[in-house]
Order: sequence, then C-alpha cells, then structure tokens
Amino acid sequence: MSNRAVVYGLEEGDPLFFDPSGHGDRVYPTVYVLARFPGALETVSTFWPVSEKVIGGADLFLQGFIRDGAARPSFLANSMRALTVRGNPIPFAVGFMAVSSAEAQNGGWQGRGLTVLHTYGDLLWQLGSGAAPNAGFGGSVVRPIESTPGASDGEESDDGAGDAGEAESSGGKDAPAAPVAEAEALDLSDAPEPSPSGVGMDEALESAVLLGLHTLKNAELPIQFSEFFSKHMQPHKPEGMAFDFKQSRYKKLSKLLDKFTKDKVISQKVVRKQDTISAVDREHPLLRQAAGERRPGGTGAAARPRGRARPSKSPAGATIECETVFRVPTSLRPVFESLPGAEDKGSLFSGDQVALALQNYIAAQGPPGGEVKLDATLLSALFGKSKEFAIGSPLPERVLLARLKDKLTLHTRLTRQSPEGPVVVIRKGPLPPIQIAVSKKRGHPITTVCHVDSFGIAAEAFAKDFQKRHGSACTVAPMAGKQEQDLEITMQGELHNKIAEELQRMGVPSTYIQIKGPKKK
Repeated sequence: MSNRAVVYGLEEGDPLFFDPSGHGDRVYPTVYVLARFPGALETVSTFWPVSEKVIGGADLFLQGFIRDGAARPSFLANSMRALTVRGNPIPFAVGFMAVSSAEAQNGGWQGRGLTVLHTYGDLLWQLGSGAAPNAGFGGSVVRPIESTPGASDGEESDDGAGDAGEAESSGGKDAPAAPVAEAEALDLSDAPEPSPSGVGMDEALESAVLLGLHTLKNAELPIQFSEFFSKHMQPHKPEGMAFDFKQSRYKKLSKLLDKFTKDKVISQKVVRKQDTISAVDREHPLLRQAAGERRPGGTGAAARPRGRARPSKSPAGATIECETVFRVPTSLRPVFESLPGAEDKGSLFSGDQVALALQNYIAAQGPPGGEVKLDATLLSALFGKSKEFAIGSPLPERVLLARLKDKLTLHTRLTRQSPEGPVVVIRKGPLPPIQIAVSKKRGHPITTVCHVDSFGIAAEAFAKDFQKRHGSACTVAPMAGKQEQDLEITMQGELHNKIAEELQRMGVPSTYIQIKGPKKK
C-alpha cells in the first residue's frame, strides 16, 4: 500500500479496516476481521500452492481461479473480494476485481483477475498480533484444513464464505461488516485502475515495442517477430503486469507490429517463411519520444522493467540478472494454452510459469499437490512409447512437473543494466562464465578472455576500449569448437586483475568470472 493509506482500529493491537487511497471512498476489512467474520466479504477461491505467490506479492490471474462445476465465481469489475484456498474457509487476501465474470468468461479466463491490496503476512498484517487464523496458515503459504473451526470470538464461521460462486455476502448482523457494505454502495468512479501500474494492455504493448526497438541493434536485423518479443519486449513489461494479447485490441503480436509498420516506424519482410522486422526508422518521432521516457526520470510507466534496477549513469551502478527460462516444443503446447504467448513458438517461460501451466492443465482433476492421472497428451509428450505408464496412470504432481521441465528446452535470459538501457541476451542452455586465462606465447605473457558476449558485452567494443585505456594490443577472433558461438579476446601482457576489475565495474558478479593461471589478487 502507499503511504497515503489509512488504517482503522487497533483493537487488542489488530488493524481492522484500511483505506488504500486515503480518500475515504473505499474501506476494506483486514484479514484479522475476516478471520473472525469470514462472511464479511464475498470470496473467490484458488488452489493452495498459488497462495504462496499471492502472499509473495503477486496478483491472482484468472487462470488461478477455481471455477469447476457449479462453483463458478460471479463478480463485477472493481468489486471487492476476499481470497480463500479451497478447503480453508478463512480468507488470506483482500482486493478488487480487474474485470467482471462475464468479461472473464468471454476472454477464456485469462489475464488479471484479482488485484491484491492486502494479504496475510504483509506489513499491514504485521501491525497486529500476528496470530495465525487457523492451522492451515503457515509462514508463507495457506493450506486446506480437514474441518472448519469456529471463529476466535466464539461465533460460528459462515459455511458459505469459501464458496467462490456465492453471489451475495452474508454480512448479517456482524457489526464489522457494516463499513464494508457501506463502501460497496459508494461511487466506484474513483476506484483504482485494475493494473497496479495504471497502464492499459494496449498502451503497455505499444510502449514495449518502442522501447524494445531502442535495444534492438541494426546488426540483429532482420529479426523474427517471436525473437523480438522475447528478447526486446518482455524486459519492458510494466511492474505487476503480464503481457496478454487477448486482453488487447490487437489479439496477437503480428497485428501489433502491423500497426508500427503502417506508422512507418518499422519495415517487415518474410525470411524463410517467417515474418521479420527488417528495418527501423531511428529518427521516427514515436521512437524519439519513447527515448525520452526511457531515460532515468522519464515518465513512461513501461520505461522500467519489472523487478530491475534503473539504468545508472555510472558503469559501477550496472546490474546483471540471470533467469532460467524454457522453450516449449510443439508436442507440449496444449499444456501451456492457458498462458499468454503460448501460441508463439518463440515464447519463453519461467519455472513458475511452467508450474502454473501444469496446474491449470490438470485443475479439472482436483486440487494440485495430489496424484494426477495421465491423459493422452501428457503420456505421449512426457513418456513416449514407454510401457511403464498408460493413460490413467497416477503420478504425483511434483514428479510430473520435474518430467515436464526435462522435456522443455532450457535457456538462460540475462539482463544487464547499462547507462544506455537494458541489454538482454538469451542463450540456449546454462550461462557460461567469463574465462580469463594467462599464458605465454614466444616467451611473452598474454591474456585471453572468453564469453563476454554471454553477458551482453560486445567483444570488439570491449577490446577496443580496453586497448585505448591500458595501451595493450588486442585481437578478437572466433572461439575454437563447433558448439562455440562467442568470440575470444587476446591481449598482450598479464592483465587478468585489470580485466576482472573492469568486468565487475560493468556489473558482472565475481562468481561469473573464472581466472586460470595466476591467482586473482
């Protein structure tokens, strides 16, 4: 919550209600109140493993809603809701709906669902006693319980509180429910935007294209649409938002890029039956405007990638982030249909997204965490012609998830912040460390450096700059070996310490630097 939030009541040390905007237009109950009166607010439900992500700061996407059988949730856009896990009647989070249930149904239950304002364990929760509402509440996750205990004050719990399809809140005579009912009746025109960033999907996608074109080098052209999306658009996602073309007017990536072709920002051509960006007008007004937003202090909401540090004017301020991501083969795409971008064969997914995709795929069989029965798709894609398993064979979900990751193609996505903006490198397989080796050639010491390319550092530019500042002759050549794709820099002299220091100034952690030969001082 922002610093403008107002907290009401600290009875016995517990906060009771909060106003997230401080304007007095909407008042939400805290989890402390909902622990006593679970029916004070209408609920939606999710699976218990998802609770860890929500408690960790994520919003709940529609893919994570429980909507099986007759328990399809009913809600209006911007309406207040509490969040429970199936099998535990006490809500663990509070927020408002980003869309209505009708819009969710029309959109195939994809995209943002519940914008979370307060959860069990957050800073607001820590203002109170910290007592767990029931045995299902752990340190960072909420689990089902076999029976529903009474509320802490002796009142009976509302059995309908955990029903995601319930249309009306019981409210009733419980006094704490009155401010909530009153707040629901207020004008919602000043309610917060569904996206925490305040950016609509169309605007976020358009901004990501323009910012991505700035990080796209001419040497990379022509570039396939899918590669441009994963390497240059994804790093510019607004904070708290996932790109979902189905929630935009473009519906797919090609339509979005067609807009910029029509505006003459880019040119397209087909290369080997693949649509590509073939040219970029670097002087186009739209690009020049986006460049202003991209600098530190710019106003564009999409100017800063989620979870990444702002670019610094000093190389010492540079940071590097590495993430293991996975590419999905054609045989397994049906498992990922619930995720945005699944239809694009170039899309890459994090380990958490892989787990969510599997949970969504098997949700109809029951809560995640138990045994899953193999269907024809999972059997064929994960086990092939193995006679050990058959359709209907039960497997623990964790075993299935491990097998699924083994069948995906592992990549590493590295983002290095530089004074010019984020540099993104995507490589197949794990990230190789930078190797610095000192040896002798014809009696003279030489130093070789390999794999700086892996960290988004151009080998030629690095060698030229190093030579200018240290007066050491440098050459650059391809590394030996059919599998190698990086360049090797050779420098005259024993320069391992200076090179290591320079790389660390550029943001490369010392754990990614290996020195062979003389020990680093």
